[in-house]
Order: sequence, then C-alpha cells, then structure tokens
Amino acid sequence: MRHKFVPLWIIGFFFVLCHDAIAIYYNLSDEQIKQAIEYGEKNNNLDYMTFLSEWVVISQEGYEWAALNTKFNLLAYEAKQASLSARKLTEAQIYHSFLKTEDILSFHVVLYGNSPDFSKDYHAVLLYKNKPIQPVNEQNDTHARLANFGIRLAAGYRATCRYDFPDYYVEPDEEVILIILSPLNKERRFVFHLKEMR
Repeated sequence: MRHKFVPLWIIGFFFVLCHDAIAIYYNLSDEQIKQAIEYGEKNNNLDYMTFLSEWVVISQEGYEWAALNTKFNLLAYEAKQASLSARKLTEAQIYHSFLKTEDILSFHVVLYGNSPDFSKDYHAVLLYKNKPIQPVNEQNDTHARLANFGIRLAAGYRATCRYDFPDYYVEPDEEVILIILSPLNKERRFVFHLKEMR
C-alpha cells in the first residue's frame, strides 16, 4: 500500500522544486529576498558574467551579449557588493534595488562596432508571441570604448546600451526576443526564456 504513494510523493516534490524556479519574479516574497541576498553573499567571488549567467544570453557570434535585470539579480548583485565591503544591506537599499525594475523588463546589452558612436541610432524592440513591444526607455552608448579582440580580429569599439520595456504585456514564464536594429536594419537577436530565470 505504501508503494502506491511513492510516485505521488515524487511528483509532488518535483512540482515544489520546479515551482520555485518557474519564472522571473516580478515581485519578491520575503523568502525570495532572502534567497537573492544569500545568492549574492555566497557568490561574491564570481566575476560579473559568471555571477549573472542565469540572466545572460550570448549572441550566435559568441561575443555580444544581453542581460535581463530582474529584481532578484539586482538585489543579489547589491548583496554581493555589500558583502565584499563587509556590509549587510539595509531595508532602504533593498527597496531601492527594486525601484530599478519596477513595472519594466530592463536589458543591458554589450555590442561591438567600428566607431565610438556606432550604436547612437540603434533601436530596440521586444518580440512577445510574435507581437512587438516598443521600449519606454532607450539609452544607446555614444562613447563606446576601444576593445581589442586579439590577433585574429581587428580592434573595435564596445558599447553598453540599456533598453526598458513595460512588463505588463509579458507573462513571466514565457519567451521574449530582444531585437536590436541598426540604422541599416542589421538585426541582433537575443532569446530569453523567462521561465528559466529568477
């Protein structure tokens, strides 16, 4: 008789594990705030890209990338920085980190081009269920820094841009595609599976 309940127990346990990481969190519970702070403190020795790997999508070329800023990872990053200074986050700092992504999906994008202002006229759009969402904020980098790729590739410029979109159109467990368009309509696409992110 006991064996009949084992599969149900396993399914239930699996559901609980999956439920905790089912989608990005638009709002954090007290437990999720605790998890974010623990993640930041525990991983304070990781480099930026490794620390944010859950939220980063790398282009097909392998060198341009985009990161989704969520309440979870912003709080985790604040906790990481605080722990490196042997500090604990205050409630005011926790609240302030939430304001950065209130009602938006915010993306930081690193792009490469051939002049310091190559990205100044770029435009971003977010595709959700094949429908475009226009940004509420675009911050294109007009002073890209010189970057050297090594012997095999010519030197170029590295631009860091930010694009914010309203989140009320998007279910937190769906897929979105961030598309960056150059004035010549060259596309850079970054596919985000929100259900795999916190």
